[in-house]
Amino acid sequence: MNKNGPKNRGHGFAMVILTLVSAGLLSGVLLPFFFESQSLYYKFGMEKAMLQWGKAAGFMAVTLMVVQVVLVSRFSFLVTSFSLARLLSLHKYTGVLICLLVMVHPFLILGADGFVFFPLELRYWSEFTGVFLAFSILIVAGLSLWRRALKFPVRSWLRLHRLATPAIVVLALVHARTVSETFDHVLPGIWLGIIAIIALVLFARIYFKRFSGN
Repeated sequence: MNKNGPKNRGHGFAMVILTLVSAGLLSGVLLPFFFESQSLYYKFGMEKAMLQWGKAAGFMAVTLMVVQVVLVSRFSFLVTSFSLARLLSLHKYTGVLICLLVMVHPFLILGADGFVFFPLELRYWSEFTGVFLAFSILIVAGLSLWRRALKFPVRSWLRLHRLATPAIVVLALVHARTVSETFDHVLPGIWLGIIAIIALVLFARIYFKRFSGN
């Protein structure tokens, strides 16, 4: 009997996950360039490039949020291939990258319009959802990074993290779908749908294991 069989299969599954993550991130970057929204029709030169890269930063952030859930799902093949410590370390640094993308995203989007902020009207609810989402991400990430310095209790931090994360991912998906006409196209719509389904399955698995005591 080959004792390395399960381990080799674990490495194989890990490589599949890495490939899918890479494909998801690459797709997120390319979507604004191949499937333009109406806001890009009247932009040219630097303004158009800023808007495209701003959207790409947002789509990458959404993808990485789902990757974060994968990293803490404790799949045996990932733990075997990388170790739990490395996965949690990658989770931390991926969170930092998400924060950077979340800050770059509105800077480029607003910069393409000369930093003219949208008016306080109900029709811009999706944009305001994005603002709320950005602050929520920065708060959760900030507490995670500086919890000890802030002397924030571990149990309170875990409770906040576990409650806020699903809400943040759902809001990010809603914001992405409603703020940009890019996802009115078939392929981008399928891409976002796949991301949403993966997130739903991962969260369901995590909470099922937690409440079932497994």
